[in-house]
Amino acid sequence: MKFVALLVITSSEYEDTLKAVAKSAGADSATVIQARGSSSGEKKSFFALTFEGSQTVILYVLEEKLSKTVLKAINKEIETTKTDCVAFTMPISHIIGLDKEVLKKFEECIKNEEDL
Repeated sequence: MKFVALLVITSSEYEDTLKAVAKSAGADSATVIQARGSSSGEKKSFFALTFEGSQTVILYVLEEKLSKTVLKAINKEIETTKTDCVAFTMPISHIIGLDKEVLKKFEECIKNEEDL
């Protein structure tokens, strides 16, 4: 079992909607960080999305396969409602502090991979 950090950067107005979409796809809990976009004076965009002013960063730590399911659900929301956000994953190579049951499952998966 591999873990990833799934980050969703969006306008604060879409925070609750995107958290609900992620939850319905299996992502139970998140860390929500209030942020502020900035630029060097002129409005900058990232793939036609402008991120200035009040922003929300929603951080999930998920099992890799689950993260793909959550990303697909977020993508569907973006396409059907024109919600502005950027969502992406980053691999996690080391992690501590997870629930003991999650860690046990993770350790069993590692052991099984080593046995191959």
